[in-house]
Amino acid sequence: MSIIKVGTSGFSFPDWRGTVYPENLKKEEELVYYNRNLGFDCLEVNVTYYTLISPKSAEAMEKKTLSSHS
Repeated sequence: MSIIKVGTSGFSFPDWRGTVYPENLKKEEELVYYNRNLGFDCLEVNVTYYTLISPKSAEAMEKKTLSSHS
């Protein structure tokens, strides 16, 4: 059995403001909106092209997405 997941190469893009995200959405709420309202269940964290993501940042992203489904 194959599993296909669909996501994007990021979730925080200035040109998404007002088109993908509501104009008044706070920047710190973008990941939760991406996960909860856009229906994506995966995300390429392309910051790793520049540097490794810190454990603290990874945990914060996980917490935001897991809690968005409760």
